[in-house]
Amino acid sequence: MPEVSVIIPVYNTEQFLEDCLNSVLAQTFTDFEIIAVDDGSTDNSAAIVKQFAAKDNRIVIIHQENKGLSEARNTGIKAARGNWITFVDSDDMLAPSFLQKLWDAATQNKANIACSDKLLFWKKSEIETRDATVQAIALAPEKALERALYQKNGPDYSAWSKLYGAQIWQSRRFTPGIYFEDMDCIPQVLLEAEKVTFVPEPLYLNRRHGSSILATAYNSKKAELLDIAERICTLVEGKGAELNRAAHSNLFSASCSILMRTPDTDEFTDFRTRAWKHIKDFRLETLFNANSRTRNKVAALISFGGKAIFGFALRRFG
Repeated sequence: MPEVSVIIPVYNTEQFLEDCLNSVLAQTFTDFEIIAVDDGSTDNSAAIVKQFAAKDNRIVIIHQENKGLSEARNTGIKAARGNWITFVDSDDMLAPSFLQKLWDAATQNKANIACSDKLLFWKKSEIETRDATVQAIALAPEKALERALYQKNGPDYSAWSKLYGAQIWQSRRFTPGIYFEDMDCIPQVLLEAEKVTFVPEPLYLNRRHGSSILATAYNSKKAELLDIAERICTLVEGKGAELNRAAHSNLFSASCSILMRTPDTDEFTDFRTRAWKHIKDFRLETLFNANSRTRNKVAALISFGGKAIFGFALRRFG
């Protein structure tokens, strides 16, 4: 059995897929399988994976009708044979030492989740990876989630950039049919971990492009971001003041996104009303929280000018 299962959901990413697969096959840690889940691709993606699988028997291909990212990951989890599981988006890449350094960090620190920092890039020419020697940081689950919710200093709440003990996923799956599936699932995973370790090195290479969810206007499904952020606040209740403040910060950010990316129409009235209430409830806390991002502090300050001015500022400068 392989030590690590690398799960790659594949859907219409023929432009980037070869880069992704090559980066996984170039890992210095070689005891892994790749589970490529073709989620009903209509381009050349399935054929590309098939070409790679013909040359490397560590690649397993699963075809299914299009069900979305969550279901593709869930299919991969069900098929995984490794002691450890990691998720890679098919338009992203890994630094050569990603698996080795996370496996070392997890086993040496007796952690069941190991995380790395990430590098955001638009073009491959922007990638510069160095084989640095850095010390992994051991984190209590609450501290790991706190850092994720502030969205700085790592780890984050993305499913990728992490190596998980396979037992974590024995009874857990991603929620089908939603956007922001990572934010819905990973905070719970982090909070329930035995121990988390973080390697402060950009070993996961996250490609940016214009079709990103956060770069586009929200429909009613995307607006469920607010529901998820509210549920996180409920999740952390009673687990410490610091973690509560981090959840409030995350909810403040989500509320700003709702007001910035939804039109003022009947379809979004409830979302926008709730978002504005959260902004008013947490703006003072945001202003005086040393961990709040600068952009949140600026937004909190502008909000005192009223909803109309706040909305205009978000659309103009957000």
